[in-house]
Amino acid sequence: MKADLYSKVVLTIIALSLSVIAIQLTVKDASAQAYNSQSRVQLVAICNPDGRNCVDITSDYKMKVTGN
Repeated sequence: MKADLYSKVVLTIIALSLSVIAIQLTVKDASAQAYNSQSRVQLVAICNPDGRNCVDITSDYKMKVTGN
């Protein structure tokens, strides 16, 4: 009886884990789908790893680093 219950629990955990992995692979990341709906241009932010210094585009189309 204990072995049967143990097998059911282990197989259920395996099935749930595989379901989570399958869902994660099929659901697209929302941040990867961001775009400007008016111009349909993909928006990209170029920042350092901590996110404090990011690149901005000036009115004369030059890159400028903003932040500290």
